[in-house]
Amino acid sequence: MQFEDVLKDAYRDEFGRMAGMAMFPYFQKEIEVVCAPKVTPEYVQKTLGWLAEIDEKCMKEICRFASYYLQDELEKTSIGELMDEGAQHLESPLDVLKYMEFGLLEIEEPEDPNLPVLNLGGGCDWREDEGIQCLIRDGQVIYLGLWNDCSVWGRHYGDDDQYLSNYVLYESREERRARTAERLKNKPLEQFCHLEIPMSSPIRKFVEMKLASMEECTRKEAWEKFEHTLLFEFMKDYPELVAENADFLYRCFCIEREKGPGDMAEYIETTCKWSFIEAKKSEG
Repeated sequence: MQFEDVLKDAYRDEFGRMAGMAMFPYFQKEIEVVCAPKVTPEYVQKTLGWLAEIDEKCMKEICRFASYYLQDELEKTSIGELMDEGAQHLESPLDVLKYMEFGLLEIEEPEDPNLPVLNLGGGCDWREDEGIQCLIRDGQVIYLGLWNDCSVWGRHYGDDDQYLSNYVLYESREERRARTAERLKNKPLEQFCHLEIPMSSPIRKFVEMKLASMEECTRKEAWEKFEHTLLFEFMKDYPELVAENADFLYRCFCIEREKGPGDMAEYIETTCKWSFIEAKKSEG
């Protein structure tokens, strides 16, 4: 089987991933599909079968969590002034689909190829810059919130300290907030690492969200893994690298760890559309 057999207009993107279009049967529309490097056409076919199984019951659950996401933003921000009245008074959870859409299916390398998983991404009117991400594992929505490059194989989405970011936990938010506060009473607050890196920096987002998620570790442990790498130095020196996809950056991290900084630098130079030399010239 070839990727062309399961994806329309299949091609290999600049990060070496196979991509193309496929039908999302529930919406009767095509969405983009992006596959991790080691994903096979057979696994893509299996994943598209799971996508086809999304029915009204599952979509209502997704929309219920999405409506909490919308409601939270309406309460915290002034975004409601830019949206119509309907967004503030949804008659049913499915009405939230007027203000959001899924346009991406990411297929990660499977930990268990027989466990149904879906990693969906898209846009929403209430967080246009960050968008929306929905992770489904074994028929259950395990994460819904802003797009964070989360892995569908992550294990911590149900933890109490995720109550602010994961709207699957929204209905038990106050209970989880209380438990988290109680736990922190006798525990020192985690110190922010590398205070020279702004809190809004994409570097911090990569380390504390993507790297911590993929390595299944704390933010502090993620920084300990990252702070002495050449990749960290490159990301501080080259804005072009920071702008790259988080999956690409994580592959760079893994290459440096497994093969060394030289191989990592060569991978960046041969994969990216920009070069270290040209970037340095532009700085000068």
